[in-house]
Amino acid sequence: MKIYLDYIFFENLIINIVIIYQTSIFTKSNIKLKYIILSSSVLSVYTTIVYILQNNIVENIIIKIIVIGFAIYLAFNPKSIKEYIKKQVYYYIISFTYVGIIISITLIFNISIKKTIVKILIYVLSAFISYLFNKYLWKMWKTNIKNSSLTYKLKIKGQEIVAFVDTGNNVYDYTNNLDVIFVDMKFFDNLKKLNVLKNRTNIIVRTIASEDYITGYIVEDVEVYQNSKKVCNLKKVVFCFSNQTINLNNKYNALIGYNLYLENLKGVTLW
Repeated sequence: MKIYLDYIFFENLIINIVIIYQTSIFTKSNIKLKYIILSSSVLSVYTTIVYILQNNIVENIIIKIIVIGFAIYLAFNPKSIKEYIKKQVYYYIISFTYVGIIISITLIFNISIKKTIVKILIYVLSAFISYLFNKYLWKMWKTNIKNSSLTYKLKIKGQEIVAFVDTGNNVYDYTNNLDVIFVDMKFFDNLKKLNVLKNRTNIIVRTIASEDYITGYIVEDVEVYQNSKKVCNLKKVVFCFSNQTINLNNKYNALIGYNLYLENLKGVTLW
């Protein structure tokens, strides 16, 4: 019985690690492996207890939600309720996708998963398919903005900067949990005089070939307008100044990241 319970625990541990790791990818969370394992272990212990007790109270949906919520908090340590709910919703979406793919593969191809090696291969394959599936849905969502305007005006203490949404820009300040806007260097001196460039921060820019660090400045209370109408007020955002001139079609002097666009400018939450 002990061996069998160990088997249940580790099987669920693998599944939960995959789900929480993918959740961290799609929510842009810079999470350490030890927290992924810790939160996954909590969920796996709960599943094992459910199997042992087979009690309706333990299996109650409210208890399940509480346990999952606790595990999400352990893994991501969210700074706000909005961030916490976002992580949870992503967890559920990825969980349903991943487990659904596992079930679909076994049923469609009539595969027996009694053998450990077969089960591991199916779990790995399902994880890969789940990632591609969610990523493809994400790209489909991105195409919905093609017919909308991607031009905005940023205002900071009287300084106006015309910005364009760069759909390929996903640079993010993981240290401060803030979005990043690339601004033409010609605005640096004036913004410095206005005393709006607060604390400096280092931003990691990852590419396939390398990983670089760039300097950013935390800017507070940035008003965003479109067609003379105020869209929102960004309480905090990071400005990174480009040495290369940002002057797209002689109209734009800043690049807004795509996730910032979705979460704040379009009123769409990435849940």
